[in-house]
Amino acid sequence: MKFPMFSSQDVLTKTSQFLAIACLVICIMIATFITNVSFALAQEPPVKNNPLEQVKQTLAKNSVTSMVKTEFAFEPRSGILGEVNQKFHEDYDQLIQQITSTFGQPGGRTVIMLMMDRLIIYHDGQKEEQQFIPPIYHQLKAIAHHPVTLYATLQPFVGKKLTSKLKDDLIERSRLLQAALKDLEQVDWSKNLVNIQKSMITDSIEYINQVLADRDIKAEKQNDYVYLVSPKIVQSTNFAAAAELESINGRVKKKLSEQKWESPYVVICNAHQSRHGDLLTQYFERLFNEPQGEGAERENRIVYAESIIDDESKAFRLLATHILDQEIAMAFFQDAKRAQSDILMDAASFWLWEHSLDIPRWP
Repeated sequence: MKFPMFSSQDVLTKTSQFLAIACLVICIMIATFITNVSFALAQEPPVKNNPLEQVKQTLAKNSVTSMVKTEFAFEPRSGILGEVNQKFHEDYDQLIQQITSTFGQPGGRTVIMLMMDRLIIYHDGQKEEQQFIPPIYHQLKAIAHHPVTLYATLQPFVGKKLTSKLKDDLIERSRLLQAALKDLEQVDWSKNLVNIQKSMITDSIEYINQVLADRDIKAEKQNDYVYLVSPKIVQSTNFAAAAELESINGRVKKKLSEQKWESPYVVICNAHQSRHGDLLTQYFERLFNEPQGEGAERENRIVYAESIIDDESKAFRLLATHILDQEIAMAFFQDAKRAQSDILMDAASFWLWEHSLDIPRWP
């Protein structure tokens, strides 16, 4: 057998190729090992008992927190005083919730709520609800409203010619009033009350016809119309007030004969601001023998809730605020109603007196 003959040059070349391939394989293996170890280390959770790692994490967390400023709902909106004030509001809300949770419960305060035409009584863990405004009240109000709106609609056009839109509106109003006039034949009211309503509606129809015939709105004729219907509006109002008072009094008397109210409070809810001499307020002031006053100062067992017509929770919160404020005012000022006056009232009066010459006067 013959063996191939290699020159020294051939042996050197083969050796170089082998070494190059071997180095490449080793490099690939090392790179793969490093990558796998790094990935494994990245997946491992940090050592919990490592003090250095804990310090690093705490510093990182504090650094992020210091960049986010807490903004409170009330002024001051930041800083330690903002935090102190926020705590006050949180404590106050908690006290309000504690008080409201007792309303109507056994041994707790009885709450009478008048919301629109509903009489709601929370007493001894029970809630009772019934309508207290009789239908005649709403019917009389509907009739008495139309002269007022007719005047308000035409007033801006006094001394001007009728527009086509205003003419169409007056014709439609006349049609409605004529239908209402016929409908009055069906009501079960006293003859005197029916005649007052018929007369007021007839006056309105005649005034509308007069405006349509003149094709303009004269101030003198408008004043004559207002002068004519005003006494009839007052008469209708008197009937409506008596009907409402008789209704609420009958229901209250019945409940008082059945229940013993515990420290009762009344919340009168309405869509508009408190009116001076409000009918229901007068009634409950007489019931509780509480003297009338001005604004919130008069409120003790009777609280008027403006712009609340269908949210009992808001009415409860208002009443609880009223009760809590009275307790605080009594403790600090020995006057339960002090917080129902502006706390700044006395200081303001003194400042206004002291600077009376510096305050500009309206010409």
